[in-house]
Formats: sequence, structure tokens, C-alpha cells
Amino acid sequence: MRREGSVKQAADGTWGFVVDIAPSGAMRRQVRRRGFRTKGEAQRELTKVLHSLGEGTFVTPERLTLGEYLESWLAGLAVAGKQQTTITSYRERLTLHVLPRLGAARLQALTALDLDRLYAELLANGRRDGKGGLSPASVRYTHAIISKALGDARRKKLINQNPATDATAPSAKAARAPEMRFWTPEELRSFLAHLAMTEDPLLGPVRLAAMTGMRRGEVYGLHRDNLDLDAGRLRVRRQLIDRVGLVDHTKSDHGQRTLDLDPETVGVLRRHLAAQAAVRLAVGPGYADQGLVFAAVDGSPLNPAKEAEKFVRRIARAGVPPIRWHDLRHSHASHLLKAGVNIKVVSRRLGHASVSFTLDRYGHLMPDDDAAAAVSVAALVDGTSGVL
Repeated sequence: MRREGSVKQAADGTWGFVVDIAPSGAMRRQVRRRGFRTKGEAQRELTKVLHSLGEGTFVTPERLTLGEYLESWLAGLAVAGKQQTTITSYRERLTLHVLPRLGAARLQALTALDLDRLYAELLANGRRDGKGGLSPASVRYTHAIISKALGDARRKKLINQNPATDATAPSAKAARAPEMRFWTPEELRSFLAHLAMTEDPLLGPVRLAAMTGMRRGEVYGLHRDNLDLDAGRLRVRRQLIDRVGLVDHTKSDHGQRTLDLDPETVGVLRRHLAAQAAVRLAVGPGYADQGLVFAAVDGSPLNPAKEAEKFVRRIARAGVPPIRWHDLRHSHASHLLKAGVNIKVVSRRLGHASVSFTLDRYGHLMPDDDAAAAVSVAALVDGTSGVL
């Protein structure tokens, strides 16, 4: 059976096509695709459909919507062994930014142009508070999720091609992470002194983050059972994630680690826990104790994002250079390297997957000892003193 299709331009200037797919003599059935930017794009897609019809590989159109497919796709990720934190992040992103705009669209009718429009809308007006758009990095992350989901749909033969492949997401350069910033040891000392002088509750969390390199969620998810102050040691086993809550695992398997504490940090934590015990006793049965080292007055988990906002406000009062909470982690790494600590130890304390990742991230902070190395090797060969 020879099939033909036709390409037409819509009133909005985009192009589409229609083609009969039912065999001769059967009730007429057609495939319609719209939203192509040019006539050439529509014609090329029509050619692909005609070819797949001839080869017998055409995917029969279904009324499955993108929203329905994504729901089943998310459920399948758990079966495939994806970490729950990753699934939760995907679900939140799709629920907030994709489903309200494209959830009702038919999966097989989705085009690259639809995704381009979505990304443009998110960049302009994507914030949940209505105060502007999402960052290029956030939109690129959304694109990566959609691309993965639609790639799986293609492998399962629910669609013929992945429209995300031809969509235009923000570039890697535009989505590059903010420039790494960190405090010098003197600036950190000044800020900690400011918190101590004002008896600020942030002193414990900030000092712990700055002196261990723990992530924000790891600090606020720390349980008293994982803290051994007599030994000066703690175990990182779980984290508190914004809008998700407490989860019994870290960002990665390598995040599960044991960290030694300096004596001053041990002292700060002892004083903090003593004050917390007094509050727990004063509140009595109403204290919702979850064993958290850092908790709200009633014992419930704090909101890490709000604590980070408090941190930024405290910086403005203390007169030190502005940084983000995550830059406390960078500060710890830079201080370790400045002190000459072995890169393997730095990598382990940060919970990185490999030393190579740590080198890629922080290698530029390591002292350049090339001249000293040359002299030292010559000393071995030539029997000299090896002193520069």
C-alpha cells in the first residue's frame, strides 16, 4: 500500500503534516503532527513516518499524555534502583515546571518547539514565587530530566524520536555553576567570633560546616547518635533535604564517612547540646525530639534553606566578604590544602567519589611546588643539599 501525506502551514506560522495510517478498506485513521518551525522540518518528519510505516516499525498513536507517561516513568525509576532523593528531585522539578505547562499534551504529539517554548517560559517566569525566571542551570537540569524521560519512551517504542534531542536548552557555559568563593582563615575566624559574641544559634552549624566540609543537608540532618564528642568524631549517615525532609542516606555512597573534629568544635557542640537539653526539659512533652543535633525550639527539623538565608544576613552584619553557605565547604577545602594536607584526606573529608574529582575541583588551590620538586630530585642524583 502506497501512503502519502501532506504538509501544511498553520495560522500561527508553524508547520505540520497529516498522513493516513490505516490499511486499505479500513476505517480511516490519520497521524497529525504540528508545531514544526519550518516546512523542511515537517517534511523530514513526515518522511520518517512514511518510512516507518513501510518498514512496519511505526508506533501507533495513543492518547497517552505527557503527564500520564511521566508519572509511570517516575514509578519505574524506583524499580530500576534509582536513589529516592534523585526521584524526589525529578518529581518536584516536573511537578513545578513541566506538568502545569505541558502535562496535558499528548506524548506522541510533543515537539522540539514545544520544549523550546517551555524553556523560554521558565527562563522568563519560572520561579514559584512569581518573581522572575529560573537560572539557566535550573532550566538545563529540567531539560536533562525531560530528555532522559523521553529517551526512555523512545526505547520503549512509545514515540518514534526524542524531541528533546532537537530542543534548544541553555548552554553548558550559560549554566555554569557560580564562581567558587571562600573565606581566608582570618575571615572565617572573624565571622565565628561575631557569632560567638552575639550568642547566635548559627555558631554550631556554621563552625561544623566550615571545619568539616559537611554539606548543608548533612549538618542539619546530623543525629545525636552519630556524634561522639568524647572521641572527637562524628559519622555522616543522612541528610535533611529542602522540601523533602530527613532521608537515611547521603548524596552518594562516598558521602557516608567518619570525620574527626578539632577540640574547639567539640567544645562548641558540647555547649550547644547542653543548651538544647535545657530547652528540651523546659518544653517537656511538647518537644518533638527526633534526635537532631540542630533543631527548632520544639525539636522539629529546621528548614536548611531558611537557615542559609539567615547566614547571608549575618554576613552583612559581620563585615566579612559575602559568600554562600556552600562556600563554607569550599573554604574548608582551601584551608586543608593551604595547610598541606594530603589530597586523599581532603577528598575523604569532603565525601567525594574520587581523588581525581577533588583535584579537578580544587587542584588550582594547591601550592605550586614544581621548583622545589626539581631541586629535591637533583639532590638525590647529584648528592647536593636540595635547598633552594
